[in-house]
Amino acid sequence: MESPQARHARRAAEHAVKPQETFGSGATRIALITALMAPSGETVRERDIRDGASLAIDEVGGGQLSLLVENTDGSPQQIQEAAKRLASKNVALVALSVADAPVSTVRQGLGPSRAPLLVLRGNGDERPAGTFAFASDRIDSAVEGASYAVASGRKRLVVLLPSDVSAAERQRLDRGLAGYGIKPALVAVTGTTAFTGDAATKTTLKDTDGVLLVGSGDPDVGALSQLKANGYLKPNAMVVGSSGWVNAAYKRPELAGSHLCLFGPENGSRMTSRYLDRYERAAGTDAAYGFDVIALAAGLVRSQGETAITQESLRSPSGFIGAAAAFRFGKTGSIERTCAVYQVTSGSVKLLDPAPRSF
Repeated sequence: MESPQARHARRAAEHAVKPQETFGSGATRIALITALMAPSGETVRERDIRDGASLAIDEVGGGQLSLLVENTDGSPQQIQEAAKRLASKNVALVALSVADAPVSTVRQGLGPSRAPLLVLRGNGDERPAGTFAFASDRIDSAVEGASYAVASGRKRLVVLLPSDVSAAERQRLDRGLAGYGIKPALVAVTGTTAFTGDAATKTTLKDTDGVLLVGSGDPDVGALSQLKANGYLKPNAMVVGSSGWVNAAYKRPELAGSHLCLFGPENGSRMTSRYLDRYERAAGTDAAYGFDVIALAAGLVRSQGETAITQESLRSPSGFIGAAAAFRFGKTGSIERTCAVYQVTSGSVKLLDPAPRSF
């Protein structure tokens, strides 16, 4: 009989970080470059990405794939050396989970290799040629949430942005909303805009039936409360948040009933169950991203053969299916994902509509 403490120690030793790791033995090689050997120690985010990818080799790899993991200290030198080693092994696809390393460093290390590079970052980060974003953020979530509100019949939308929103984020939000044909009645930054009862404000905000609340801090909630208190919101107004909300926001009474469009795995799915069994912790969005790197590769190899993974095939408009629902890439390497719609209730979130499995 093994005690819980002994089991924990054994599993920790089994999953101890090594400079190079290989999972699976298939002919098509997929690579992951991490900073799990950074002096500050491994991050939960990168550990989850690595473990999600490792799980996927067994679950969806079909014996056709192998995963080569290069665990670096996060320095540009080690990352570039790792990329050179991977290029020499003719990897078909490279994923980078290091949060702040210059993407150009990896591309330089890969040299003439045309292996697509998946970067576990959002659409706002740099993307040299042949590079694809693979993570979705609060702006993506907000845009999809606004689309849901409009599809639900809301016609006049007010957008409230947190004070920390960057110019690049605002531009992405504007483009995303315009792409869905959404023209907000007003876009305002919370903490700097007062929704008073003057005639001009009344005219602008008349018949507002939707609020896109990107942040969940005190200024954001305060602005929403001001809209309600001054009678600017219709009784059926829908408040839509974003993935940028902190969990504590779910307990705020002012946000009860709000809707959120969130990315990630569905609880109770095969992937989340297998992940929990293997690692004894719940699978979050990062684990799903790691899993989906392999799911993407497996789908292409299974349907088109060992040479199917190319920069061109990744841009298939029909996209791919993974643990985090459906996703596809734009011409510039941007990522688009379907998301599940949740409602804030009783201090938590309740699933209303599962993420679509296709576009």
